[in-house]
Amino acid sequence: MAEKDVQRKEVLRKIYLFSGLDDGALNDLVRLALKRSFPRGATIFEEGAPAQGFYIILAGQVKLVKSSPDGKEFILRLVGPGETFAEAAVFAEGPYPVTGVALEDSYTLFFPKEPFLRLLSNSPPLTRNMLATLSRLLFHLTRQLEDLSLKEVSARLAQYILEQCLKQHGRIAPDLTFELPTAKTQLAAYLGTIGETLSRTLARLKASGVIDEDKGRITINNPAILENLAGGSKYHK
Repeated sequence: MAEKDVQRKEVLRKIYLFSGLDDGALNDLVRLALKRSFPRGATIFEEGAPAQGFYIILAGQVKLVKSSPDGKEFILRLVGPGETFAEAAVFAEGPYPVTGVALEDSYTLFFPKEPFLRLLSNSPPLTRNMLATLSRLLFHLTRQLEDLSLKEVSARLAQYILEQCLKQHGRIAPDLTFELPTAKTQLAAYLGTIGETLSRTLARLKASGVIDEDKGRITINNPAILENLAGGSKYHK
């Protein structure tokens, strides 16, 4: 196996969708994977276009968006390195349900739909992983809809801060610092608000001493208050 294929195999081994697969299955996936790069601002696929496959991000960031007739965007997901996107489209007979746009120069592996489905039919472990992945996506979208319907912007922002701290540090504790992984304009769209409201909410959290924030760099001072704002202590680690 070529060195680049060995590297790809190690990348795939760490992806949730491919966790627990044996070397043979991983080798098959490596042979399917096509490297695709997208400059910042590039449209990866458009809502309504035929679904041709799904992607893994190696580096960069992608937003998955729905647009209203008047051009307003709603971001369903912000996808970063090590995450898959558009995998739900693999099972759909219809088109991509959202538009994918690169927020940064992004490097991906692309898995064509039909060859992947053939591989899936011969691999029960991969089938189980795919079902689990789709269940996680459904949970994410259901919770997002619930949050947008029932929670204030401050609660949504507190939840996002806690999730990012947990994602980047593996725990939540006072004095932990992390970078917001996306621009504030994109974060506002993801949280279902506008930039001015997000800036005011961040300023209030900072003024009350709950966090410190400087140019997108967040330090958590009081995780308990953030947890209460987010609706409970489920993030406590």
